[in-house]
Amino acid sequence: MAVTADPVTRTRSLLPQEHGAWGQLAMPLLSALLIAGATPAALLLLAATVLGFLAHEPWLVLLGHRGVRATTLDGPRARRTMRLLLLGAAATGGAGAWLAPWPARWALLVPALLATVVVSLVLAKQERTVAGELTVVTALATSGLAVAMASGAPLRLAASATATWVLAFASSVFAVQVVLARAQTGEATELGRRHAAIVVAVALGGSALAALAGLGWIVGAAVAPTALLSVLVCLLPFGPRQLRTLGWGLVASTTVTLLVLVLGLRTGL
Repeated sequence: MAVTADPVTRTRSLLPQEHGAWGQLAMPLLSALLIAGATPAALLLLAATVLGFLAHEPWLVLLGHRGVRATTLDGPRARRTMRLLLLGAAATGGAGAWLAPWPARWALLVPALLATVVVSLVLAKQERTVAGELTVVTALATSGLAVAMASGAPLRLAASATATWVLAFASSVFAVQVVLARAQTGEATELGRRHAAIVVAVALGGSALAALAGLGWIVGAAVAPTALLSVLVCLLPFGPRQLRTLGWGLVASTTVTLLVLVLGLRTGL
């Protein structure tokens, strides 16, 4: 008699599933290192940030946000993983803060406060709203602030980079919301026009405020590629089938944003 083998149960990955969030974390951290170089304090703070980011997925599994089955089967493993990641984040973050200059220590308060807000949004299951998404991307965009200052970057340069990523990521949120609306209703022309106008207002208004605050014109120049792509996505018939294309488009636009930002800040343009 033939014996049928039991299907192999695949081990669930505890890496963050939101692919866009990886880029939204990587770009600010990479720009911080490219602008000011790498010091032990900066690398330790960067490690703490990445470890804290990696702890997000196990936490979602424990909360039941990935389904009852995931919590039941993978809960113990997720708990152990989260504890190890948070312990590592605390150790590297504490060492980095101890080695960093005082301005960088104060700068850590910005992402820390935003992370607290993100935690409350997740607990309230509001992180998928527009306000929730904007809070999340702002928290990720500020991740490089203390890292840059720990490498010795002046506050102006670190703030310019942070403002750039906040505006760029906020622009992309409105574009993605339009694509998701098209997936649900099949039509989002009016929403697309409205969000395109919001993207323009965010990019131009935010860049103007940055210039008035003494951060220079580089913020506007660096934000422009990602903001332009976001406007096009809002106005053109991008649908759910083009999500992969949109994702690669955002990778390309944020890469251009990174190059313009780093070149501008390093050369003092």
